[in-house]
Amino acid sequence: MIFYGWIVLGLAFLTMLVAYSLRYNFSVFYVAILEYFGWGRGATAAALSINLVVYALSSPIVGNLVDRLGIRRMIPVGAILLGLALAACSRITAIWQFYLLIAVTAFGSCAMGFVPHMPMIANWFSKRRGLAVGILNAGIVSAAMIAPAIQYLISTLGWQGAFLVLAGISAVIVAPLAAIFQRQRPEDKGLMVDGTIEENTTNKKAALDELVVDKEWASQDWTLARAVKTHRFWWLILMCAFLGLYCYTFMSHQVAYLTDVGYPKTFAAGIVAIFSALAVVGSMCTFISDRLGREVTFTIGSMTTLIGVIVLMLIQSTLYPWMPYLYTIMFGFGFGISTALMAVVSADLFHGEHFGAINGIAMSCFVGGGAIGPWFAGHIFDITGSYAQAFPLMYFSIFASIAFMWLASPRKVRAVPGKAKVASKSS
Repeated sequence: MIFYGWIVLGLAFLTMLVAYSLRYNFSVFYVAILEYFGWGRGATAAALSINLVVYALSSPIVGNLVDRLGIRRMIPVGAILLGLALAACSRITAIWQFYLLIAVTAFGSCAMGFVPHMPMIANWFSKRRGLAVGILNAGIVSAAMIAPAIQYLISTLGWQGAFLVLAGISAVIVAPLAAIFQRQRPEDKGLMVDGTIEENTTNKKAALDELVVDKEWASQDWTLARAVKTHRFWWLILMCAFLGLYCYTFMSHQVAYLTDVGYPKTFAAGIVAIFSALAVVGSMCTFISDRLGREVTFTIGSMTTLIGVIVLMLIQSTLYPWMPYLYTIMFGFGFGISTALMAVVSADLFHGEHFGAINGIAMSCFVGGGAIGPWFAGHIFDITGSYAQAFPLMYFSIFASIAFMWLASPRKVRAVPGKAKVASKSS
């Protein structure tokens, strides 16, 4: 019989896709709203920054709530709230209304998103954690794959109608599914982590102990108060912040960037969809970290995104139509690997009864770092008429995130299964 953890993960995948449908397709809505209202690019892109800031502020709150209330209460509330806010977005007439409702969608997205799901997935999967979190993250980045569908809805129903369709999916489909089928822990279904049956728990515990390098660290009951007193926590926080900064800087601008150089909007929306597909592939490839190690795999992913950013910077016309494809393939693949590993590393370092709160802070810093990027790129464009001066920030952020990942050194706490024979040694 199929391990129920895979059903939990499949439902989580669907929920992620809906929860982040607005954020990852903001660049498609962005162009339509710009044309409809004629607001400035910086002012309009600031809506995504507001969304990310509110999400960042909400993450610690949601992390604490999910530790107390459980996922079966959090997800339906978040899905209904997101649905109501998206429906209200279809009625905006002023930019302040857009800002307000985008802020509400951020809390709804957070309450049904990665922050409550990550502790749950860490509960269900241990030895296959890299793969499981990769699939969970694939649900997030898959949201951008529906960009052509969103563009079609906008073309046929208007951006107002597109908001209403997303609202219905969230409130009417996701909310009841989560309330009925989702489970916080394998024990809730009479199961154990990774599907282990009870009589094999001794062997399972021995296998898991082989992964622990620093037994003193791994045996700690990691509360948030205890975690903030460690260097690893702050290296993790800085890694997340710089990762968010370079991941989101052009998230809301890629369609506008490509249309500026002469590509049609449908082509640009297709590029966003390809980005999402490659991000899904990258997320799924996170299982490589279960063999090569978290730090090495993160470095590979980050350097791949660097190549994509360089290619994007070089796109100045439609003369070389292969370049947008190369950009989206490289950036999307690297994005998928890097963002999925952020959560895997958090769990490797601080998994326990209070992981929801700790992961909430980490996600808050990831999204908080990301909130700077869209506004900064839009502001630079409004001042200079070009995105050129935004690229140095991207390069610096990529290298900074790699450095802080190695400083956090999850390999010194838990070995990955592929390196389980490495001798245990205190960090």
